[in-house]
Amino acid sequence: MKKRLRHLRPLASIASFALFVYVLRRAGITTILDGARALGAGFAWLILLSGLRHALRTAAWHASIEPGTERPGLLNLFGLRLVGEALNGATPAGPVLGESVKVWAASKCMPASSSASSVVIENIIYGLGAGLFMLSGALLVLASTSRARLGVWTVVLCLVASVLLPCALLRRRSPLLERLLDRLPATSRVKRFVGPYEARIKAIEAEVYDFFRTRRAAFIGILSLEFLTNVTGVAEVYLILRVTTVLHFSLLTAYLVEVTNRAVQLFLAFVPFGLGVEEGAAAETLKALGYSASQGVSLAVLRRARTIFWGALGLLLAARYCVARTVEEGSLS
Repeated sequence: MKKRLRHLRPLASIASFALFVYVLRRAGITTILDGARALGAGFAWLILLSGLRHALRTAAWHASIEPGTERPGLLNLFGLRLVGEALNGATPAGPVLGESVKVWAASKCMPASSSASSVVIENIIYGLGAGLFMLSGALLVLASTSRARLGVWTVVLCLVASVLLPCALLRRRSPLLERLLDRLPATSRVKRFVGPYEARIKAIEAEVYDFFRTRRAAFIGILSLEFLTNVTGVAEVYLILRVTTVLHFSLLTAYLVEVTNRAVQLFLAFVPFGLGVEEGAAAETLKALGYSASQGVSLAVLRRARTIFWGALGLLLAARYCVARTVEEGSLS
């Protein structure tokens, strides 16, 4: 199993690059270049909208930290988030490395358990927000069609359950990992591997559970921020389609394209930068809605340009942090 997982990301990288080349050839480079020229100065607005998304998730991360705990400032957390996102996409380890670096770097300014628990809490609530966003897209589709009352109520129930069920599980008195670790035989391989970190893992899980049991207002606020991060994606799609095409695109079209994009990012997170799959998903979504597939490819490529911008900035900040850390350790020695 471990061997298969080790080879999954390199194989995904090769397959995604091949898919990326295929969809580019299918759409035509000319179409993409025409879209880039039409966007023009609008690219600055695209950068601002994507920057707003990072800012909202930074604010959510900041709010996930226990009140009264010493913490980095919002600007510092914003930089750490960019570093983590850059490593998530640019390295074979993906989120394992990116999120770990965020925890490690933030722990220089706060207790390590608080740093780890805040990252875990923010990611859990982000997943809930993305799930709500995708379900709301299904609700909009059903509500816009006739004879879909049963489907509408089904999606409404799913929306409610998607929030209440995870909260109910997280509000249990006995944390799940703690129970599993306590039941493992002392001679088992997992127990021996986890042993040195068991107390730390339990402490982090306890902080996560305490958050969902005691900080209801913070949970609602963070969930709202996470939902809004997805709305900024809708604004990006609408901006690009409105500027680069002569056809009329509704907000519902932009919403559905972003719902598809968010689903691809969540379920195919192991694909580096979502290369190829995001272009293919955007193309097929617009084609299904009655538009040109090449417009979907052009849309995804233009959005990838802003991803490269923030990823490059994140890697520059990572290099800066490494240099600063080396200088600090040298001065101490």
